[in-house]
Amino acid sequence: MKLNSQPYSAGISLVEVITTVAVLGILSSLAVPAYHRVISGSSTTIASNLVETLNGATKKFSHSQWDLIYTAKPTQASDELYVLRTLQWKDPDTTGELNPGGPFMTPNWSPATSSSDEDYRAEWTGSSWRLLEPGESGTGLKLALDASDVGTGYTFPSDFKPAGAN
Repeated sequence: MKLNSQPYSAGISLVEVITTVAVLGILSSLAVPAYHRVISGSSTTIASNLVETLNGATKKFSHSQWDLIYTAKPTQASDELYVLRTLQWKDPDTTGELNPGGPFMTPNWSPATSSSDEDYRAEWTGSSWRLLEPGESGTGLKLALDASDVGTGYTFPSDFKPAGAN
């Protein structure tokens, strides 16, 4: 006894294809902006952590050596580089010190400087670091979030005088 007189047809109908495409379109319209927010938020978090690391190194330097106060130059990045090199410097004279003489910041970090408002930058304020996010104007150390600025350490000249030294 035959219950169904029509032959069995494998496959999907046009209505099923249109429904699937519509659902995928709706999901992607929700997912793409959310993905962009996650990536943007991650970049800000990484940049904030780098600035916090710089501020921590500045605090350790100040506890071990002297208060690191150096005049900020808002239109130049020479102050940022000089303060960074001070944090990367290791004091060769450790006689009579209770605390180690550095380095307080990893010596193999060699960031470029930037005044582009498309970059994340670390700006020296005179006594601490602050984060400049994309869209903000200012000059500072460019924070390459992919670690492309980590490599060979800076070679200090024998007559290097750190910021704030007498």
